[in-house]
Order: sequence, then structure tokens, then C-alpha cells
Amino acid sequence: MVASRLPHPTAPDVKESPVPSPLTGGCLCGAVRYRCDGEPQSVGLCQCDRCQRQSGSSFLIAVVFDRDAVSIEGELQPYTARIDGERELTRHFCPRCGSAVMVTLDRYPGIRSMMGGTLDDKSAIRPTFSLWCSSGQGWLELPAGIERFPDYPDGLIA
Repeated sequence: MVASRLPHPTAPDVKESPVPSPLTGGCLCGAVRYRCDGEPQSVGLCQCDRCQRQSGSSFLIAVVFDRDAVSIEGELQPYTARIDGERELTRHFCPRCGSAVMVTLDRYPGIRSMMGGTLDDKSAIRPTFSLWCSSGQGWLELPAGIERFPDYPDGLIA
């Protein structure tokens, strides 16, 4: 079982450095491009079952910006699902190549969560937390310095 808020004891430290602005990215085929100005509000991982399915991996990397800081060129196709039968989460994909580019949440309408794997320079970001560690893969070891949460804590914008 993964402990909440405990760093992994043997992993190397994660160094914080300023994120260059703007951050740019896009989908696999190039039909969708985006630009994010300023510093992200947060950078984190999500290990929930839905994000594992969407990413095709053990976690999704979310780089969260203020809605007004994000500009998108090209068409995105939305897929909206209800979480816990109540809240809506919309995943935005390129309709041509299927790349997941962005997530929006009805409970935080002022943010855009950009998919870290779509950034042109993925080395520019450093996650500081991981959500839904209770759903994570047992073999995954996160670096020290990443705060771990068993679920999605109230008040965290991710």
C-alpha cells in the first residue's frame, strides 16, 4: 500500500527549476498546436484507472494552467464522463490522430490541464505530486520529493 504524503526513501531528489515560458506542444500528427504562457499552477501525475486507460500507461502527467494562458490552434474533439456520478471531466483529443491534449473539469472551469506528454520540451516540467496512488501500479517507484495522495484531495487544483 502506498502511504499518503511520504516520499520514496531511495529515489533521487527532484530538483525544482523555473519553467520556461511559453510552453508549446501539440498532438502526434501536428493538426493541433498549443501555447501556454506563464508558470503552470501545478504539475502532477494522476494514477487513477481512467487516466491509465487514456494515457495507455501507468499515469498521466498534468500541467495545469489558467484558462486564459492557453491558446489552441486546430480542432479538439471532447469526450465527457461523469466522475462519481456527479462531476464532469472532459478529455480533449485530436480527431485526426487521437492524441489526448487537454483535460477540463467542471469543478475548476478556470483551468486547463495540458497533457505533459504532448509538450515540445518535456524536460521543462517536474511533477510535484501524484494523485490516486491507491490505484497505482505496485512496481512504480516515484522519485523523492513527489507528494503522494491516495485519492484526489479537496482543494488541490490538478
